Amino acid sequence: MQEIEKPKVAVLGLSHELYDRTYPDYIARQEKQLALFIGEIEESTDIISRKVCFLTEQLEKEISRAENNNVDALLLVPMCYTPSMMSVPSLLKTDVLLVVWNTQELFEIKEDFGFDHLLMNHVIQGTQDVTNVLLRGNKIFGMESGHYKDADALTRLLEWLNAAKTAQYAKKIRVGLMGTPGQDMGDFGVDETLMRTKWGPHTVYLSLGRFIEILDNVSEKSVSDILKKDRGIFDVDEKLSEKTLRVSIKLELALRELIKENSLDAFTMNFTDIVSDGRFPAVPFLGINKMMSEGLGYAGEGNTTIAALMSQMRQLCGGANFMETFTVDFKRNLILMSHMQECNPAFARKDRKINLVHKDFWAKGIGPYTGMRFSLEPGHVTLVNITTDADGDFYYICYETDIYDMLPLDNFDIPHWFIKPEEEVGKFLTRYSMAGGTHHLVSVPGHCADMIKKLAVLQNFKCVVL
Repeated sequence: MQEIEKPKVAVLGLSHELYDRTYPDYIARQEKQLALFIGEIEESTDIISRKVCFLTEQLEKEISRAENNNVDALLLVPMCYTPSMMSVPSLLKTDVLLVVWNTQELFEIKEDFGFDHLLMNHVIQGTQDVTNVLLRGNKIFGMESGHYKDADALTRLLEWLNAAKTAQYAKKIRVGLMGTPGQDMGDFGVDETLMRTKWGPHTVYLSLGRFIEILDNVSEKSVSDILKKDRGIFDVDEKLSEKTLRVSIKLELALRELIKENSLDAFTMNFTDIVSDGRFPAVPFLGINKMMSEGLGYAGEGNTTIAALMSQMRQLCGGANFMETFTVDFKRNLILMSHMQECNPAFARKDRKINLVHKDFWAKGIGPYTGMRFSLEPGHVTLVNITTDADGDFYYICYETDIYDMLPLDNFDIPHWFIKPEEEVGKFLTRYSMAGGTHHLVSVPGHCADMIKKLAVLQNFKCVVL
């Protein structure tokens, strides 16, 4: 799967031609300041250029260079009062996402504060001039303010840059669909043209016949090699036969090849099409779980939007998982999270091995498969959903909560976990449905609502935080 890369950024310091004419060393001093400001985020970003501009021609040259380098964001850093009409008309023309960093070198105004301190530390007015005209020009941008060494402000700034990277990444997501979307599952129905043009992900239709062709050519040696590795990684239940395990591994290898062949970032399948096809020995759940842990976006039942969302959220938050809400424990204020088998084993509890178990598929007409049994590492988690409103516009719903500390249930041999809301569970479920949430969700580790809100701004989506 595609690596999680640093945001690729071009930095534009915005200055004033009048100051350049008045103070001969002014721009050189600002270049040194800009180096200080950017030095604090260099380890977390891929900065391809850095330039203080006081003329429109300079700015346009730097924008062109940034576009040619396919940057994720233009980081605009006002260095003093900077007149908006020097920069904004050119910025309105570019498709590169904009993030404004409102900062200064001076941390404290002391008794010795003088004109030179003011000269080198007056950026607020210039920032306000630029942001006002960007808004009046209907230009989307991110914005953060704070001292250039303030850790919290820098964290928020990096969230904007990561959001820009993720928004650009979303435009290139390829989602493989094997089978058809679930019959009558209207909540994840989507206009694929609008998904491509308004958001970015592109649906790739996969052939069941091609999958079988690849499956028939998987070598037994490659299956044996994976089998040996799996026995070292997982706790293999004694009731799971080697035959069933080999079938699941063979399906895994075929699915890997199909995903590689189509350059997919995400994948979804409809199990009913696989069962009714008649050529599949089992459902490829084992490979799906493994590949989710390696970065594959996934959703069940042919849900391309949530599969794409999972791939996108991994880029934004570092990891992601697919799940559904199932059953409420009203006594302990818990909700059971699970699906048929699909769950990201990268988030499994660290204090025990994942069990590989024999699973008979509940629908007739297909053989048994190798399942996983585990629960998740407790900690903070954010649930994320994407859907569309009555006008076809995409929006996010997110909710910060906690994974409940629990071992796998004795009689429930599929991946499962619980969330424990701080509020009454019924109130959360009511608010989620009233917001239009669908029955498939993605979860990401940590409290990530602020990052998701920033992403929504740059994508021009709404974001409902429950």
